[in-house]
Amino acid sequence: MADGADIHIDAERAERLKAAAEVAGLSPEAYALQALDRAMDDDWAEALASLEEFDRTGQSVPAEEALETFRRKVEQRRAQRP
Repeated sequence: MADGADIHIDAERAERLKAAAEVAGLSPEAYALQALDRAMDDDWAEALASLEEFDRTGQSVPAEEALETFRRKVEQRRAQRP
């Protein structure tokens, strides 16, 4: 396991990153880290990881169990609202 990583992006993406970071009032590095954190916490990322696991193993989760997990997550998010 790596202790860290350096990511190299092409010039066009670097310019887009710099512009987006400037609008957000952040350094390009801080903006990129926030974007990575959001992407890794994204519910779609979790769903895609589950699909990849199914493709790899052929094992699935019963619909009732999946819906119960979804319901719990919705309730947790609603409870966090002010």
